[in-house]
Formats: sequence, C-alpha cells, structure tokens
Amino acid sequence: MTPKEKAEELIDKMYYIGRYDDKEDYNPAMAWERSKQCALIAVDECLHTCVESMIYYWQEVKQEIDKL
Repeated sequence: MTPKEKAEELIDKMYYIGRYDDKEDYNPAMAWERSKQCALIAVDECLHTCVESMIYYWQEVKQEIDKL
C-alpha cells in the first residue's frame, strides 16, 4: 500500500468511527479535521514503535495526511 493510500485509509477509518460519536451536532468538516488529527496520532505511535526500515514509510504517510 502506498503512503497516500494508507493515509486515506487511516483517515477514513477514523472518520467512520467519529460519525457515530457526534450524532447531535454532526459537522462533516469538523469530523474530517478530527479524523486527520486522530490519524496523525496513530502514525506518531507507529513511528515510535516501528522498526528502522519502516520509519521512512510512516513519515511519508504522515506527510500525505497533512496534504489531505
């Protein structure tokens, strides 16, 4: 999976979960930004625990999340 595909997958997963937490005041733009922040937290955790050979990949994923 490319870094861009992984970034999109992570954000989509976070967005899907977040939709059901905000039933009353659902705002798609806010949910999208919150999903990006959650995905960045997940990537940071991967960066702290991954083997050295995967660091570049996760850094690229993080950059792709920032672009979206």
